[in-house]
Amino acid sequence: MKCLYWNLRGIANSPTRLALKKLIVSNKPNFIFVSEPWLDISKFSTLWLHRLGYKLFSVNNRGSISPNLWCFCSLNLNPVIIHIDDQLVSFQIVHNGKSFAVAAIYASTCHIKRRNLWEALTHLLTNHPLPWCMIGDFNTILGTHEQRSNFRPLATPISDFQTWSDLNNLIHIQTRGAAFTWSNGRRGRNHTQRRLDRVICNQEWFNVCNSVSCSTLTKLRSDHFPLLFEFKNDDIHYVSQFKFLKIWTAHEDCINVVKNSWNAPFVGCPMYILSEKLKHLKQALKLWNVNTFGNVHNQVKNAKDKVDKIQEEIDSVGHSDDLMLAEKNA
Repeated sequence: MKCLYWNLRGIANSPTRLALKKLIVSNKPNFIFVSEPWLDISKFSTLWLHRLGYKLFSVNNRGSISPNLWCFCSLNLNPVIIHIDDQLVSFQIVHNGKSFAVAAIYASTCHIKRRNLWEALTHLLTNHPLPWCMIGDFNTILGTHEQRSNFRPLATPISDFQTWSDLNNLIHIQTRGAAFTWSNGRRGRNHTQRRLDRVICNQEWFNVCNSVSCSTLTKLRSDHFPLLFEFKNDDIHYVSQFKFLKIWTAHEDCINVVKNSWNAPFVGCPMYILSEKLKHLKQALKLWNVNTFGNVHNQVKNAKDKVDKIQEEIDSVGHSDDLMLAEKNA
């Protein structure tokens, strides 16, 4: 599943809409989060969005002021809203049988107001014990290593951000691509770059995902780089490797199975014949093993379970001749 976040600073102009369309078409995200659209949501063309295969499912709530965080998703998705305020939209989705919680963030530029965001997110993390991911423009940094400038950043906003992250045991995902996601566009000594846009997850997110990545995309028509966040929680099935079990050699029929299989006729060059004989022998041994020994791995597991159960009884009631005999026979 893919999430695209972009602080695009105005969606009304055609070049920006075209840039957004190219990002959508080339990356095919499942969710799109747009901040600073600088447009009344009622004036945005839903037909333009529908043609691309998306729908608007939520915006943030700033009271009498127009929303500045829009959330789109694929037409086949139906996210369940958890909480909305002026700086975030959070929702729950089910992917491959697992429930996930996502928060799209557009934090205030005022660090005093951002404290409300930290409190709201802490409340959500505490009261909704799910795998959580927070993606967006946090408008702050973790330290001076996330800024390139001739001026030192303010210590208090950094401390607030660090404290919130540490108290909730959150993980800031490393972003591939641009180290700094925002620049002020000025030149000379006034030029400043910062890593304002990022993805943050809790440990539960990593526990259920087998792949998590975040990268910046090409910056167009904005002072922010777009972010693309990808995660997978697919069930991975590996093809089992063929192994010759030592126990087979103890059975008198094993040599006959090998001889009969190897004597099967094949036509072709020597390497082809060798390859086909090995394949044929492998299948013959697998079938013979099932019919003769059954599932050896299951038998070992069952025997181990019996031993563990007997050991629990010994630990509980003490040694007895019957239990010791049962453990020996298991």
